[in-house]
Amino acid sequence: MKLNKSTISKVKVSAATVGENLQLCAIYPYHEYVNNAPTDTILGYSYTVICPGLMFNKLSVKISGKPLLDENSCGHFVKFANLKLKLYPTYFPDKNGISVMNLSASADNVTVING
Repeated sequence: MKLNKSTISKVKVSAATVGENLQLCAIYPYHEYVNNAPTDTILGYSYTVICPGLMFNKLSVKISGKPLLDENSCGHFVKFANLKLKLYPTYFPDKNGISVMNLSASADNVTVING
């Protein structure tokens, strides 16, 4: 099966894909964009974790609102509430076709599980 712009959005990626024992390695704010430029308005925070289920690659999980953890939580294992994963393509410039598939993530909450 070949995926295109329409069918890629219909693919569901399970939270089990990233594995368990997600280790937090960074926290940083994400900003509102207007006309493709960032503003000073912080919409929420991204929590970057190491994912054993994805060959220990990093994944940033966006959670809107105020920070839920601080830098002292880095190095600890965390759990996300209502983790949602989505595939999206990056296209070859000036060519027809997808160059790479990307994974975006969002959640409702994050907690440290080994305080």
